[in-house]
Amino acid sequence: MKLIKQLLQPIFKSKIRNNVVTEPKVIDIDEKRCIGYKIATSIAGNQKKKDIPPFYHDVYDNDRLRVLRQDNDRNMYCVFDFKSNGKDFDYYVAVENKKGITGDTYSEIRLPKGKYVRIEFMKRNHTAASLIAVYIRKIWIEINGYESRNSPPFILYDERFHRNYQKYGCKGEEYLGDPIATLHVPLK
Repeated sequence: MKLIKQLLQPIFKSKIRNNVVTEPKVIDIDEKRCIGYKIATSIAGNQKKKDIPPFYHDVYDNDRLRVLRQDNDRNMYCVFDFKSNGKDFDYYVAVENKKGITGDTYSEIRLPKGKYVRIEFMKRNHTAASLIAVYIRKIWIEINGYESRNSPPFILYDERFHRNYQKYGCKGEEYLGDPIATLHVPLK
């Protein structure tokens, strides 16, 4: 299987090269407890493409995380908590819960401490993000001698993304300007 993935790697790299900002790098991350909003969706039938964009924009464009942000920290986490079938998942749009906020109207998720592969990319649209995630999860990890850990991957949207979005916005499904985001995939 590794040989097949080595043969597929150049094909995937050619598809994602215009959206890669930094090469994948393995880093350690401390535990983060996040709070925000969630929906249930699935890879099956590409349901995620129908569900995630309107949900994300409802939370983001209406600044629904404002009441949960702490210490002027604008980092936003989009978390993919996969179910055991590997297709269905809960999708969170959240911030770090530094002060232990609770409430029935919010959803909480824990990002465990450990090793993650990190890659910065241009989040031009849903397809660009999906291709980067598939490349890292299905090809890069095995080729580089790592194994996935059963823990949620996430995308971090930091001040660079926010400034870009405020300046350029998006048109339909396309983010304009240089919308940098950072994917983190957990490793054993």
